[in-house]
Amino acid sequence: MPPGPNDPHPNTYVHPHPITPEHKRIFQENALLYQLNEAMDGKEVPRLRQLLKNYRDEYPEDPNQMQAGYALIADCLEHPGDATIRAAAQRYFKEEIASTLRRFVLRHCLEPRN
Repeated sequence: MPPGPNDPHPNTYVHPHPITPEHKRIFQENALLYQLNEAMDGKEVPRLRQLLKNYRDEYPEDPNQMQAGYALIADCLEHPGDATIRAAAQRYFKEEIASTLRRFVLRHCLEPRN
């Protein structure tokens, strides 16, 4: 972005907005979510559980119920066909309609296995 009239270095470009600690926290959370998704896709349950523990420790607020979704998926991968886990997955799928993990709960917990 071109410099403004009051910028201290008029001949250089400036970043349009500063990278704040909040930005860095979001970047770190996105990187952790990427790792969680990798572990889930690879069906790496121990790694998924360890990353989930890290996620719970670093982001306890969890407003989107992501931690519950990942824990449920880990349970489904570890205990396929368990009726209690399947019921929990059905409940999550029905209630968490805005969750980005909903389709993964469907895939890993509710759809028939090949």
